[in-house]
Amino acid sequence: MALSARARELNVMYFQFSATEGRDSRIAPIHELNRARLAALVRQIPLLALVVAGNALALAAIALQSAPLPLALAAPVALMLGGALAALGWTRRAAHPVGEGDAGRVLRRVNLCSAGFTLVYVVWVTALYLHVDPAQRSAIIYALAVTGMFAIFALAQLPKTALLIGGMGLPGFAWLLMTAGDSTSLLEGANLLLVLLALFLSVNGASRDFEALVAARAKASRLAEDNRRLAEADALTGLANRRAFFARVAEEIARGPEAGALAMGVVDLDGFKPVNDLYGHALGDKALCECAERLRMLEREGAVVARLGGDEFAVLFTGRKAEAEMAALGARICAALKAPVRIDDAAAALSCSIGFARFPEEARDAQQLYERADFALYHAKQNHRGEAVLFTPEHETNMRMIAQIEQCLRRANLEQEIQLEFQPLFDAVEQTIVSFEALARWNSPELGAVSPNLFVPVAERSEIIHALTRTVLRKALKAARSWPDYVGVSLNLSARDLLSPRALTQIVAIIEASGVKTSRIDIEVTETSLLTDFVKAEAALAMLKRLGLKISLDDFGTGYSSLAYIHRLPLDKIKIDRSFIQEMHGNGVARDIVKSLIGLIGNLKLQCVTEGVETSEQFDLLRKFGCNVVQGFLFSRPIPQDEAPRFIAEVEAGRRPAERAAG
Repeated sequence: MALSARARELNVMYFQFSATEGRDSRIAPIHELNRARLAALVRQIPLLALVVAGNALALAAIALQSAPLPLALAAPVALMLGGALAALGWTRRAAHPVGEGDAGRVLRRVNLCSAGFTLVYVVWVTALYLHVDPAQRSAIIYALAVTGMFAIFALAQLPKTALLIGGMGLPGFAWLLMTAGDSTSLLEGANLLLVLLALFLSVNGASRDFEALVAARAKASRLAEDNRRLAEADALTGLANRRAFFARVAEEIARGPEAGALAMGVVDLDGFKPVNDLYGHALGDKALCECAERLRMLEREGAVVARLGGDEFAVLFTGRKAEAEMAALGARICAALKAPVRIDDAAAALSCSIGFARFPEEARDAQQLYERADFALYHAKQNHRGEAVLFTPEHETNMRMIAQIEQCLRRANLEQEIQLEFQPLFDAVEQTIVSFEALARWNSPELGAVSPNLFVPVAERSEIIHALTRTVLRKALKAARSWPDYVGVSLNLSARDLLSPRALTQIVAIIEASGVKTSRIDIEVTETSLLTDFVKAEAALAMLKRLGLKISLDDFGTGYSSLAYIHRLPLDKIKIDRSFIQEMHGNGVARDIVKSLIGLIGNLKLQCVTEGVETSEQFDLLRKFGCNVVQGFLFSRPIPQDEAPRFIAEVEAGRRPAERAAG
């Protein structure tokens, strides 16, 4: 699978830069050199015109008594008029820089005009020279030499033109001096030729230095541009990166609500992490590049497509979009990314969830626009995985509620406000208690009783989860100390807990200080938490397993359920999600799935736990299929912490759970 065209372009850029390092860096591109020459001439030519006009007046004054009046005055007047026009024209040119192609044409005109002007000037000076006496001739040659040298220096950026100007007049007058017949004139002529030769050599060297300077500046400019492009492009896919994307969003919003109407979509790949773990990062990168190419189709419609990081992308559309348009657009994107991705000889099945938000309908600035699109994505992944969701007023209400819950959680005294309930797990054959699952309950002084379905996800999205986990763990282990040794206790660890070395260290310290045997403690993790960073999660679970804790995989079947990583984990149990159990009645497919899952778990030599058992028919089928442990309302609802010892005593007294539920 080939990398995207833009990614290839970035790679070519690197190789071209490396290749040019070995070339002569003093060679500037001709168009850049011409523009630099022209910029220098813009400053020099008005001054040169002033010098030539002044020199013409001086020559006219010298020859005024000897040369015919028209010859002496016509040229100075014409030169002064031409110099004024030239100075005015070039001063205006300084305010209006020319393009790359125009610079070359202007320089060619300068060459032609300089040659013609020099020829006329030399003819005029020669005519004056023939009409004046010997003393005046020396003054004319001196004035001409000074003006010619200044012209050569002024046009040093055009070495051929400078040499042409110097060569058309100065060598001839030097020769006239050398052949005048006296030793003084001979020495003056020889000196003029020597100075002229040194001047030519100096101009030639200065020209090379100028070209080298222009080349260095051009190279620095190219490097700066390359760096800018690299800084704004994702190195893997060639798409715009996060920085460039949000800069574009801010730029569009700055145009105002009417001109800058926008729609932003945040796209997250579903199923990428298992693909990455199964095939490796190299092939995972190829899958990302393929997805980027499919999203790039939107650029033809004027959209900006970016990779924000990992397997998250973003798209930006300008102009107002109705809800129906957004829905159709989301469906197209989902369909494009749902097609199988070829990875060498294998095919990976991916999909995506999308969150959309619009400006100015749902947001006032770039930050709000992204937050609302991200919340819509979160809602999509939680409730409509594989689909696109547009941010709505209902989501706004939920965002405010979640923000309020988070603020209250941060201020909460968790030791006082968090209480535990315990739901028992029973041996499917003996119907004896195996363990209790600890369930957190929060009674906020400000919000009242808050459902775990609300506050736990909020805590998991921030560092609050660490404090919540420690509180639940301490309370659960304290309660377990009063239970018989054969009754275990289980609780969930979030992805943040699992991937934080500091949090794990604190968890281990609490367990060691509790006095509860580690064999009685069961740590439950979900597939989602494992897929956040499988390598780190695997190492963390291995460490907990070495301490003697049991490890359970919770909600099996609702995620990706990939055996490619399950067999690598130090698991003791797998819990089948309640959604499968609740559909078994009257649904043969659901029964077959549950039966297959139980058989699979047994073949892996692991204990099988089923959640959500509510009817005797479900329980009978599960025992028939070979399930080991059951949990659900058929046996008991979650019970308060202080009722757990009495519940254990009743079960030990011989009153079976099903009878208790019926009673």
